[in-house]
Amino acid sequence: LVQVMPDNRTVFMGDDATNSGYFVFVADNEKDLSSGTLYVAKVGAGFSIVPGDAAAALTWIKLGSASSAEIENLATTLKPADIMTVSKTDLGAGYTKIVANGKTEWIKLNSGMEKAAAFLETHRYAAYKGASLGFTKMEGTTVNIKDKIAYSALQNVQASMVAGDKANVPGNGVSVPKALKAGAVMALNLKGGLKDDKGTAIHSEWRPVDTKALLAGEDITADALGNTANPNKIANPDNLKFSEKMRTLFIGEDSGQHVNNFLWAYNIDTKQLSRVMSIPAGGESTGLHAVDEINGWTYIMSNFQHAGDWGSIHN
Repeated sequence: LVQVMPDNRTVFMGDDATNSGYFVFVADNEKDLSSGTLYVAKVGAGFSIVPGDAAAALTWIKLGSASSAEIENLATTLKPADIMTVSKTDLGAGYTKIVANGKTEWIKLNSGMEKAAAFLETHRYAAYKGASLGFTKMEGTTVNIKDKIAYSALQNVQASMVAGDKANVPGNGVSVPKALKAGAVMALNLKGGLKDDKGTAIHSEWRPVDTKALLAGEDITADALGNTANPNKIANPDNLKFSEKMRTLFIGEDSGQHVNNFLWAYNIDTKQLSRVMSIPAGGESTGLHAVDEINGWTYIMSNFQHAGDWGSIHN
């Protein structure tokens, strides 16, 4: 899920993948996403998924600028091999080792293909440029406008996020001691006046400058119901929406660890986490919206899907 910031130009993105990253697009013109610049984050020291730990700083690498028309032309005229050569083995000089989609690869960028790589081979190119491509299943995003804080859901913390895993990249800033399958919600402070990796000003007042854990789940040995995550904490957060009026973050689960998935409300001032709704067993809480005012009414909307769709733990 993407979140367009109040400037109507800055777009903060989720990235549902192994070896995923924080990406931000800044449009050239307000309310017009047809052209702009794409950036990817490099995570500084101290990254943690433990609530209360200090934030890790984010710096931003410029990947490229383009219009939709340019990208469409590239997509319709180029084959993947025109952009870069991808090998499963080290072919020597000119090749750069990366990890993409959980697999080690060696890539060689073809001459003049930087823009095509930025927008059509984004994960590989971001890794090639030295970005922190280590996150897993980064799903929902939302924004707290008053406090200038974005929220990002990590449905699982595993694989490329865990030190020693084959998908983890040592030194790229995203590394935790052990997996947390129940996941976490991250909070990111937003500021202006930033520069990219080349020292060029980024024209946005809504850029994430750091990331830290706001809430985290807890993996447990299966209880009597079959829950493998603490039912009194979030598990596998997916949908996120923030209500400015209620100062509340709403969190919908897509979890195989809770037999009944939940919709949660977390008040950022009182720090109280409340279970709002329980979904029929096997279903996920999805389609979340928090609408502060329509004709004087406030609405929280959530639906569920695939009730009875048991995962491997539900026997």
